[in-house]
Amino acid sequence: MTSLSHQLKRLALPQTDASLLICHDVASLLFDPKDAATMDRSTFYALGCTGLEELLGLDPVFADFQQTLFSPSSQTLERSVQSKEVNRQLDDSISLFLSRLCPYFLLKPAHKCMEWLIHRFHIHLYNVDSLLSCVFPYHDTKVFVRVLQLLRIKDSAHRWNWLQCLQKPGVPLSRAALVVHCTTDLGFMDFICSMVPTSIQAFSAHPGGCSQLRVVFSFYASTIVSALDAVEKVSESIISKLLPYVHKGLKSPLADYKAASYMIVCQLAVSVVLEAGLVDALAFQVVKSVVKEPVLDKEGLGCLMVLLQNQKDGAAGPRVFSRLCSMASLVPTLQLMSSRHDITPLMRHLVPHLVTGVFSGSGTNVDTPPDAATATASPTSVWRQTCVLVFEGNLEKIKICLCFFFRYCSALDDVLAGHVTDVDNDEQKRLFHEFLSLSMSSGKYKVKDDVHLPEPLMLFRFLCLLWGYGGNHGDQLDVKVGAVLQTQALYMGRALLASQNAATLRLLADAHSPVVPSLLVCLCSPVREVRRAGLGVLQSLSAADASPYQPITERLLRNSEEITADPSYLNTVRLDLILSSKSQTQQKKLQTSMQQLLEVVRSPNCPSYTAGSLLRAMSHVNGPDVLSALLPVLDRLQDQAGPDVPALLADEARLVQLLLGKFTQESAPLLATDRKCLELFVCALKSSAPSHPSIPSSQIIALEQISKSFFSSVGDESVQQKLLAVMFDLLVDNRSPQVANGVSSAFKGISVDAQLVANELSPPDKPAVGGTVQQSRRSRMTSRKKADGGVAEPEGGAVSWGRVCLILELLQHKKKLKRVQTLVPVLFSLLSRCLESGPADQTSVEYTKQLLLSCLLNVCTKLGPDGPAPDPGVLDEDKFSVELVVQCIRMSEVPQTHHQALLLLGSVAAIFPDKVLLNIMPIFTFMGANIMRLDDAYSFRVIDKTVQMVIPALIQLSDGQTSPHMVAMATRIMHVFADALPHVPEHRRLPILTQLVTTLGPAHFLWALMLLLFKLHATAAHAGDKDAALQKDLDFWICVCGQFEVNEQLTSVVRILGFLLRLPDDKDDGETQQTVVSEKGEDLIFNVDAHSSKELRHFKFICVSFMAQLLRSNSFIEKRTVFGGPCPSERTLCFRLLEEILRYIHSVARCVEENADKPTAKFWRVLLNKAYEVLDQMNALLPTDTFITVMKGLMGNELPSVRRKAMELLNNKLQHRTRWEEPQVAVFLALIDDLLSVVGKPRSQLTRDGVAEHAVNRQTALYSLKLLCRGFGSAHQEAFAPVLVRAVEIVTATEEDKNVTGSGLLCIAEVVSTLKARAIPQLPRLMPAVLSALRDRKELLTNEIYLLSAVTALQRITETLPHFISPYLQDVTSQVSAAANARRWGGTGLSARLSALRNTLSTKLPPRVLLPTVSRTYSSLVLDRKTQLGALMSILKEHISHMDKDQLSVHQSELTAFFLTALDFRSEHCKDDLDEAERVEGAVIDCLVAMVMKLSEVTFRPLFFKLFDWSKSEVGGADRLLTFYRLTDAVADRLKGLFVLFAGNLVKPFADLLRRSERLFESDPGEHKTCLLLRSVLDAMTKVFMYDTQRFLSAERAHTLMSPLVDQVENLVGGAERYQQRVSQHLVPCVGQFAAALADHAHWKTLNYQVLLKTRHSHAEVRFSALLLLLEVASKLKENYVVLLPETIPFLAELMEDECEQVEQQVQSVVQEMENILGEPLNAYF
Repeated sequence: MTSLSHQLKRLALPQTDASLLICHDVASLLFDPKDAATMDRSTFYALGCTGLEELLGLDPVFADFQQTLFSPSSQTLERSVQSKEVNRQLDDSISLFLSRLCPYFLLKPAHKCMEWLIHRFHIHLYNVDSLLSCVFPYHDTKVFVRVLQLLRIKDSAHRWNWLQCLQKPGVPLSRAALVVHCTTDLGFMDFICSMVPTSIQAFSAHPGGCSQLRVVFSFYASTIVSALDAVEKVSESIISKLLPYVHKGLKSPLADYKAASYMIVCQLAVSVVLEAGLVDALAFQVVKSVVKEPVLDKEGLGCLMVLLQNQKDGAAGPRVFSRLCSMASLVPTLQLMSSRHDITPLMRHLVPHLVTGVFSGSGTNVDTPPDAATATASPTSVWRQTCVLVFEGNLEKIKICLCFFFRYCSALDDVLAGHVTDVDNDEQKRLFHEFLSLSMSSGKYKVKDDVHLPEPLMLFRFLCLLWGYGGNHGDQLDVKVGAVLQTQALYMGRALLASQNAATLRLLADAHSPVVPSLLVCLCSPVREVRRAGLGVLQSLSAADASPYQPITERLLRNSEEITADPSYLNTVRLDLILSSKSQTQQKKLQTSMQQLLEVVRSPNCPSYTAGSLLRAMSHVNGPDVLSALLPVLDRLQDQAGPDVPALLADEARLVQLLLGKFTQESAPLLATDRKCLELFVCALKSSAPSHPSIPSSQIIALEQISKSFFSSVGDESVQQKLLAVMFDLLVDNRSPQVANGVSSAFKGISVDAQLVANELSPPDKPAVGGTVQQSRRSRMTSRKKADGGVAEPEGGAVSWGRVCLILELLQHKKKLKRVQTLVPVLFSLLSRCLESGPADQTSVEYTKQLLLSCLLNVCTKLGPDGPAPDPGVLDEDKFSVELVVQCIRMSEVPQTHHQALLLLGSVAAIFPDKVLLNIMPIFTFMGANIMRLDDAYSFRVIDKTVQMVIPALIQLSDGQTSPHMVAMATRIMHVFADALPHVPEHRRLPILTQLVTTLGPAHFLWALMLLLFKLHATAAHAGDKDAALQKDLDFWICVCGQFEVNEQLTSVVRILGFLLRLPDDKDDGETQQTVVSEKGEDLIFNVDAHSSKELRHFKFICVSFMAQLLRSNSFIEKRTVFGGPCPSERTLCFRLLEEILRYIHSVARCVEENADKPTAKFWRVLLNKAYEVLDQMNALLPTDTFITVMKGLMGNELPSVRRKAMELLNNKLQHRTRWEEPQVAVFLALIDDLLSVVGKPRSQLTRDGVAEHAVNRQTALYSLKLLCRGFGSAHQEAFAPVLVRAVEIVTATEEDKNVTGSGLLCIAEVVSTLKARAIPQLPRLMPAVLSALRDRKELLTNEIYLLSAVTALQRITETLPHFISPYLQDVTSQVSAAANARRWGGTGLSARLSALRNTLSTKLPPRVLLPTVSRTYSSLVLDRKTQLGALMSILKEHISHMDKDQLSVHQSELTAFFLTALDFRSEHCKDDLDEAERVEGAVIDCLVAMVMKLSEVTFRPLFFKLFDWSKSEVGGADRLLTFYRLTDAVADRLKGLFVLFAGNLVKPFADLLRRSERLFESDPGEHKTCLLLRSVLDAMTKVFMYDTQRFLSAERAHTLMSPLVDQVENLVGGAERYQQRVSQHLVPCVGQFAAALADHAHWKTLNYQVLLKTRHSHAEVRFSALLLLLEVASKLKENYVVLLPETIPFLAELMEDECEQVEQQVQSVVQEMENILGEPLNAYF
């Protein structure tokens, strides 16, 4: 038989789920589980409420949940212990919320709300389906995976177990996997389908709310359609699963839902052949949805077409098309659809019904289906009826049927052939002729005796006009030739060609005939019928031989299928490729034919629209020959487009556009060889007048032709120069934005030689460079003509400033520029001209300067280290006038000009460093005074670029970074930056200084910059809080240092200390005098003679404070490596730093002594403390060996503070490192004697003031010994034996300081746990001392640390030597029990130690030792220390829980005897103090239950009956009954269903106790005891009934218990308040579980009747309680209670008129609740 614990696992209820109580890991969507476990409930609630408020800002539908899921009361609701009804309502609310949350799931507010629901309502456990329904539309996101990882789906039988494979890797669910599972699991398919109606229902109460559900509709449609597409065979089960949702979607008023249903119907139609009845039903539903709400009319008709096209003919019945004919917008919708799609499947079924409706006179409004004969009428019969209507004059109705002609023209031909011979009178001829004009068959039938053009050539010229006139956009003849008429004309032409002889065919195919060109135009028509008809005519014409177009027509006819299918075939596939041939002879013939086409285009008689159509067909036929042939046409059209002539026609303008398009890469060489060609192209470039309103001007078109390939193919530089000049002229003379954009795009795209641009900026015959500044001045003096200072007019052929600026603007972003160095001379020449201008025109001049400087910067960038080397013959150092750039900086006040100039100087420094360095200080001085104060990214980039380019050149020319000249120059530069820093925006300061130091070299100049910043702070005036200002600056300085490596920071600290040591200690303020500024670097940093003594002291203080904070800053610690490792340079720096700081401490200490009596004494003491801080931080960097040596020496110092400082440093080192090398361990162990000497130093040698400090030192020393023991004691036990002896002496001393004693106890705890058996000899002295310390109650209650130390020592001793404390075990147990009461004065640390001590006693000691001790301790405590029994029982309980089965079997009798004694506590020791009795008895019962849980059924049964017999003994009286039934209730609660096996013997005792409970107790608290006994009995019975799964309540047992149980409603013992509590909390649940366990209608009837009889009791409280019982019975029986209503209603009717108002109100409530339970009103029963 297995143990009871294993058997109970299968019977656990949800509220016993351990995961709801364990808080190590908490499920969370937003946080790590361990972090979430540390957060309280209010935090999650606040997070959820915040998310809800944010969602309310997006959608008001979430307002419904403010008072439910997110109400303050929800914080206390634990659903796992709620009733089924409460949980059902909660599930409904959660499901509704998640449905509304789905559209917003990816937003952060949604995650916050979901976090609260997960934490409070465990939706990941109880609402998995609703949760997944919310997140499945986002299955391919990481948030979906995060939600998935919260679910518990490991069980293979779980519905969502197939998703478990995604939890561990954390990858999203792919679309393919989702679709595959949807095809294999129809339940999952149903889940996806049901998401849509659920979501619609969730938003239905809010108008317009369903618009957010597009994501749900999309997910539904895409998933189901993909599944139908992926499944190999669509089974009937899939169809039956989908059809209800499809019908629901088709009936829905929501457009998105309807569209999704259309998609699914289409996919079903494509994937499977459906039954005819199902097709008819689906088609009818689709038609109804379109007719009812024609929102998606095209989509609905498209769905119907797909359905009809993929299913069997005749599957859709007449009602479908009859209903469709009633659609108001049917004809226009079909006409629109037919232009893009093939609507044959629909028209084949619809037209017969449509025509029948027309013939019947009802139009398209056909509501009743036609008869079978009419519905199946053939096309011929339909048209025969149509012709009858023609002769009746019903042409308006006939027009409705014309769409039928395009699919059934052969049937129409048959009908017309029969009617054409029957036409008699003129009226019929007119009507028939009008009908023929509407159709394409009009060319086949002769109605009138005359057609109009008897000559074939004239006739075909007329037909050619019709064939091509549709492309005429001008419509000069005021005639509209549509596609229908064009096709009719082509069919007519084909018919006429068939009857022509060979001679006529040759004439029609001749070069002078327009037939072939017109047909080529038709082949480019967008209408397929036109192209097909054109190819037919061309085929008929191909019979003509010796035609110049024959090679072309043959090739075109070979590609007839492609031409018919694709309207853009000739344009995209390229006509020249179609006409290419490998045979030279054939190719020559093709070229001849092509030339003939070009001749047609060139002919003045060729209409512009025809020529345009031909050129479009030949869009890829290019070259010099083609362009040369077309130039006359362009010349003629340009002549017509003059300003004095009317505007060109639309087709003429389009023809010009096509002709200019022939200026391509292939034809570009013609510009250099044909002067006329160049003139025409330049003329087009200059033609700004629009040729037609709808077409761009020739200017724009020509500019678009100037591409990189076109410009390069010109070849001739003179032509290129001409084109550039024209483009630049256009910029100057034309103000059109389109032209400016066109020129800019063209210039940006072409590759240009820079010399061509230079020629445009300055005429070639004028000297380009002004040379030096002196030359520029002389030129300025001679050229300035106006006294008012204005800009001189250009002289000597100088280019105007407007043209210059426009060209410079184009050069700003020009990349494809060759030989850029040729621009430098002319640019500097222009810059010199700018500097000559007067103040009247400074605005435009400044802009020009910026453009020039920017262009020079671009040139320098391309000529830099990564660019090509400049040609010395073109660009040398003399021509690069840096002085002009510096002069720009000095003369200008515009920041943008400064930026450009500085950037240029930075770039020039890399090319000509000497010229830049001559002006370096003016440059940086200007930067500090101006640019550094600007807060924009561009200014920062200028500074950064200047520093990067100029300073490296300075270093290169100064023989390295350490030369005196370099140091002085760099210091001045840094001084400029430091002085300007207060005016620099804060967020710019760090990157500016970082870049400066990085460029200079941090190892050489970081310390100098820091000192300059320190001096700036020390000498500046600070308003407000000076300490805050200093701390702010310190943080900034540390951030600056943090940008560099540790070595560089340590080097800087060493050099700062060296600088401080070289400064004087102090100075006399009378000595301050103005001195000449020294050139030495140190004097430039801080000149003592120029500052006061206060500033000197402040400077020193700032330096030392900075070093202390730097060495402990996070940025420094994070970058610091472990010293003593593989980095010897850092180790050397640490030694140097230690040496310098010790030297400085010695210097400051000397100053402390010398200035002890001076006003500055306080300053020196503070400075010394700061220096010690630096030393402290430095010790963390010391190698261990050196550190120990230093500490050993400091511990021998005479000053107590020094010794304490050394020990604190030692402790810090020991705490922050755990692994040591063996030589280091030996050095540490050598410190034990020194520490013991500090601990044992006699107090007699101390002064009165030093006693307290000595005590602190002793505590520190004991702590050091403790840390040494913890680190090294396990491997060197013998070294710490003296430590234990000394610590025991301290603890046993009676007059010792309690704080020192506490430290001694902690030291003992550590040493004993380390020495283990070596500590046994000290136990006789140690244990009494520790126990004595615990007995000192007064000291324990006033000194928590002392109490904690004592408990810690006792715990470690007990844990280490559990087998050697038997002599002291009873005292230990007693003291532990006593200390547990003192725990309320202690903190969490004391509680943890006491728990650990109890755990040690419970787990480390064997039962043979502990159990007798517990028994003796109980006997001792029960007399006068009853309050400590609870702690004793907790030790025993934990001990029992750790006992194995064999141990428990051995000691069961001993434990049983002890528990029988302990259970008599109420009857023997505490009869009147019920509270104390309940507390102690509860602890005993918990302990006994722990033992019961480890017993098997066999061993528990005799124990239970022994306890049962014990309770019936007369020795203890009725008190034993109270104890026993309380124990029974506890055991039943833990054993659950297993206890029912033992409850049979309790049935009669239960009944007897319920009958005679009022007579059991006679003492003063007898009534209270009776109430307690009744509560225990009722609770025990409730649990028996609740966990009954084996029909425990037989008829006999039910009869025995029913009456006593129901009669308890009349038991008023204990007073009104206790009676009400007993009934509501104990009797009502018991009766309810009793009714549920009966499971028999006869017993239910008896129980119900007995309860009803109690409603007639004379006492109102009894009647009220009876109603509560009645309601509970009804709620348990649910629908089974319906059979009991007839006998219940009369009693309820009586109570509705009860004299007690409270009873009357309760009856109404009971009736209402019964209606809710039974689901039907009860009014009919009254």
